[in-house]
Amino acid sequence: MARLLVLLAVTLLLYHTGCEYVIPPARYEEVRVPRFGNATLPCQFSFIDGTDDLGFSWLREDIIEEIEVEDIYAYIQQTFEYKEPQVVYSYHGNRVELEELSYTYQDRVEVDTSEISDGDLTLYLYNVDYQDEALYTCKAFSPNGKGEIKLKLMIQEEEEPPITFDTVDNVTVARCTSAAWYKVPIVKWLNRREQDVTENSTTMVLEQMQDGRHRVSSTLTGVKTYEIYRCLIRDAKKARRARTIHRKLKKGVLREYGEF
Repeated sequence: MARLLVLLAVTLLLYHTGCEYVIPPARYEEVRVPRFGNATLPCQFSFIDGTDDLGFSWLREDIIEEIEVEDIYAYIQQTFEYKEPQVVYSYHGNRVELEELSYTYQDRVEVDTSEISDGDLTLYLYNVDYQDEALYTCKAFSPNGKGEIKLKLMIQEEEEPPITFDTVDNVTVARCTSAAWYKVPIVKWLNRREQDVTENSTTMVLEQMQDGRHRVSSTLTGVKTYEIYRCLIRDAKKARRARTIHRKLKKGVLREYGEF
């Protein structure tokens, strides 16, 4: 049985390497949003003229992540489970079909209905988190045509807000303020040589939400006017990312079987 599995893997690999061309992976326009921020996913079609007989929807699919493995048996035995795309927003018959929406997006998505007749189907997604990272597809059809747009939504890992300089008690300080919201904010200060100078900084909470999210401001002392500084803010508390994992064989794994 083991020899049969190895033979099957080698056959599949030879088939793919013997092709004249390789289909490149799909490319999507990427939209990056700070954690707990609001995402704008643009979608416009020129064939839309009014809402009569117009139908459109926004669908969501998990991002496919490929990982390299050396275990040939793990590669062969992996299963590919098809997941039905989730409905994020649906509009047919001149109305929003709320009953079709995935519960995870209820009360968090919006399309400006006054813009639909002009072909603007932009989706606004509020309070995004790692679970919202996905491929989003905007599909529309009308008597004049049909179209599809795909976007990849990613959560911004680290924020680098602009820095301002101020004078406190005749001493120059540098400040940065987060635009995003964080559960457990971590602020890091670097100079132009990428040296960590965070120990000379203090951080204070500007605003706090009921669910524990914060906006913060950080002040760096002991700054030099000729120096360049960077302020980096990230969240120490992360949630699980939604991913579909596909395993692929690491290059050269099959050499031990004498095939290459």
